[in-house]
Amino acid sequence: MKSELKNWSSELLVIFGMWLWENKRYGHALLCIHGPIWGYKIGHQLKITWSDFVGVSGRLRPILELPFKDEQRRPVVGTALKYLELAQQMHKGSLTDSIYVNHKDKPLSTSTLNRELQAHCAQFIGEIYRKYGFVLKLKPLKSNAFEIAWALKNVQRYNYSKKSFIAVSKHMGHRSLKDTIEQLGVEPLDDINFDFSGVDYNGKIDSSVLENETLLKYYAGNAFDLGN
Repeated sequence: MKSELKNWSSELLVIFGMWLWENKRYGHALLCIHGPIWGYKIGHQLKITWSDFVGVSGRLRPILELPFKDEQRRPVVGTALKYLELAQQMHKGSLTDSIYVNHKDKPLSTSTLNRELQAHCAQFIGEIYRKYGFVLKLKPLKSNAFEIAWALKNVQRYNYSKKSFIAVSKHMGHRSLKDTIEQLGVEPLDDINFDFSGVDYNGKIDSSVLENETLLKYYAGNAFDLGN
């Protein structure tokens, strides 16, 4: 039986973006790193310019807020910030320039993006196979993969609850919950799955915690006080 192709996860998209960066495809790299983290629709994402990030002082703003209806603010932190800072060091143009450009410094376009992404990901999958001997069974990488990966991460965070699917479906502008379920390839869970893996959190807790005041307080929750 032929195995079913899977959606790209947000983590794998970011890793792919890092690979693109190493191969000097900087605009596509930033898109693959930012897209699954922020979850904007691709049309909105591609309109982002340097002026959306850079203030008068030249410093990057910690929050991205685009002037689109119903779009929430996005924190600019972690990996998204790291590669944005690297790109800023390389950028020599105007603040009105697009963040996401091709190797000719032309803004990425929805009309050619799918073809470009699939060409790059074929090279990426080929390199993974040559290095490690396994094939990534992934759906063709299209411009909606970023929003889908963002949505999958969010329903996972909320244990695939129906409420999380409803919220994600509204964010994605789907006509029905069925459309969302079909696109994500997973269904809401009505039951709660208990975790019986044990209190040691798979070996993440060891005796070193006894020497770490911050971790002790974290694991104690509200059970500690500072005394008199």
